[in-house]
Amino acid sequence: MQRRAIVVGLFLATAGCAAPLPPLRLPPAATGQFRDPLEAALRGAAAAFASPSSLRGQPARAALAVAQLEFLAVEIPAGRSSREFGSLVAPGLQAARYEVRGTLGIPSDAPPQAVIDALTAAAAAADPESRLPATLFPAGGAGTWRQLGSLPRLPQANAATQRALRQWEFGPPQELIDTAD
Repeated sequence: MQRRAIVVGLFLATAGCAAPLPPLRLPPAATGQFRDPLEAALRGAAAAFASPSSLRGQPARAALAVAQLEFLAVEIPAGRSSREFGSLVAPGLQAARYEVRGTLGIPSDAPPQAVIDALTAAAAAADPESRLPATLFPAGGAGTWRQLGSLPRLPQANAATQRALRQWEFGPPQELIDTAD
């Protein structure tokens, strides 16, 4: 029992020391007219998750929004932005990614870049189902494509992307800036 406590303690002690993931790449299909992939992801994901009815029957748009969220949930917590975000943005985006991955059945340990690449390739393909491998999307290509075409309301994704976009545009709330000094 004591050995188990030591192992758990070591795990918890090193959990915060994990190296950040390497920078992710957001393919051009998910950036649209924006030069900055972070801005493209923020604007695209925030618009999509704010109005899930606009995604109904449009799995390609939903796939891009999920890819954009996946990108944001890694890049913003890693601090790879020229903009400042409040302390609630990163965990909110990670919770949103967890919510969306759970909805689509994407394994929690799936590599983010692989998820992004598969979703953006599917969104641009004539045969989208073939671009969604079962290792990342256990429902299979056709099942996942159907799910993307009928995403439910995802409150975490909506709230997190709206908060991140608001702070991208206006900066973190003043009370967060005042307490940081």
